[in-house]
Amino acid sequence: MISLGSSGNNSDALHVTILTCCYLLIGGWALLATFHILGIAYGLYKFHRKPSHSNLKEMPGVSIIKPLTGIDANLYENLKTFFNLQYPRYEILFCVQEHDNELIDIIERLREQYPRVDSQLFVGTQSTAVKQEREVDEEQEYYDMPLVANPRDEKLRRKQFSLWKRIFCCGSQKFLSGDKLSKNGTMDIKNPKIYNMLPAYEKAQYPFILISDSGLMMHENTLYDMVACMTDNVGLVHQMPFTCDRKGFAGSVEKVYFGTQHARMYMTINLIGINCVTGMSCLIRKECIDRVGGLRAFGHYIAEDYYIADEVAKQGWKLRVASTPAQQNSGEYSVSTWIDRMIRWCKLRMRLSPLAYLEPLQECFSSAILAGIVTNYLFEWNALVVAACHILIWFILDYLMLRITQGGPLPFSKFEFAIAWLVREFSSFYIYFKAFTGSSTVKWRGKEYRLGSGTRAEDLSPLPLPPPAPSLLVESPSSSSSSSSSLSSSSLSNSTLPVTGSHLSSSSSTKQSSQLV
Repeated sequence: MISLGSSGNNSDALHVTILTCCYLLIGGWALLATFHILGIAYGLYKFHRKPSHSNLKEMPGVSIIKPLTGIDANLYENLKTFFNLQYPRYEILFCVQEHDNELIDIIERLREQYPRVDSQLFVGTQSTAVKQEREVDEEQEYYDMPLVANPRDEKLRRKQFSLWKRIFCCGSQKFLSGDKLSKNGTMDIKNPKIYNMLPAYEKAQYPFILISDSGLMMHENTLYDMVACMTDNVGLVHQMPFTCDRKGFAGSVEKVYFGTQHARMYMTINLIGINCVTGMSCLIRKECIDRVGGLRAFGHYIAEDYYIADEVAKQGWKLRVASTPAQQNSGEYSVSTWIDRMIRWCKLRMRLSPLAYLEPLQECFSSAILAGIVTNYLFEWNALVVAACHILIWFILDYLMLRITQGGPLPFSKFEFAIAWLVREFSSFYIYFKAFTGSSTVKWRGKEYRLGSGTRAEDLSPLPLPPPAPSLLVESPSSSSSSSSSLSSSSLSNSTLPVTGSHLSSSSSTKQSSQLV
């Protein structure tokens, strides 16, 4: 009798446990449906809105930082789009990671083609700067803008950073400001992108900086749209990653991924106010970064975009998504390259949040299988029918999300979309498997790194900061001595990072060939 009673109790406990799991899975299923609806709704509201260009003269200046490494077939056309932006006041700061004659030649050709656009070129660790001034002089009132807000306002902003947002942020690694890093002697910069951008960041003359990856092309109105989103309470505006229309099946797979699963999660997470920022195209208030010691404060992290956005939010500023997605247009792409990139991204997410380990459950086919099993157990519905309906509805919603993100006709047929969608869905499980079971190393920008907690790069030789050396101003013959003196002093006063090599400046009134060390 005791044995039978004990067996019955165990059976009841098992049944309760199974029921609890089933209802939890149904809750997760409903959450996924909510993500679909919110992603589509926010995409409809946000994407491809046409801003008014009535107050162009009142827009603040923007310093565009372009970190470059290597060339591809589309690089010239991509960079050319940045010289044709419909914006009244901006400069382009090119950062070449290593001395590359062919890459430098591409940049110089563009600078000669567009002499009215301010541009500077920084080459490798030499940090050779070549500046090209506009033909029309403009007032530089932005030099005198305060970088530190009122301490009382700063304290209020930090209090407004709510606790629930911190929960979703990485708790395994506490961010250290630039001052603390310097005191601890851990100022060695491991992130090659940050290291590449440092000289340009220190020379940036405007209050807003736009960090834009080399593989992007930009529509002429995009910069205006991003600045228009930078209202008084916004500290960072970012573009959701997407792709241009490119030929080949690999281009279709990338477009389907960035326009469906990635777009859905990206837009929904940003809608509810959680830090989900990809740093390939970010417009940032420079004062926010200066408060923690500049870009160098983030040089110890591979996921520098996450920590930059996290720091901006902690200061009380809001993060906003631009209405135009970022147009990735790299000339070299393949399915295997995309998979390797997704594995790297997944490894980074694993070290930023433990929720990344639940990501396989939010995929279409895994959630379809679970939905079929749960509804069969609870309601005795046909599991195959439920799973099939789930996949069909998911497929239709993904197609709608892609069309909303695209903002026009797709470059492939519905059949091609279906094939690319299936490849994306099934490859996701391979990506998760490789990320979860593989080593903690990642390959990025031609180098290999071992990830520590919070995406810190561990056991790597530090990239040495360039030693201090005076800047040399080369004056064109027709330039007045007063203007040259003013230019030299402003260049030196804005630079807080020592620059080695020659700092060469050419006036647009009499063009001279660039001299690179």
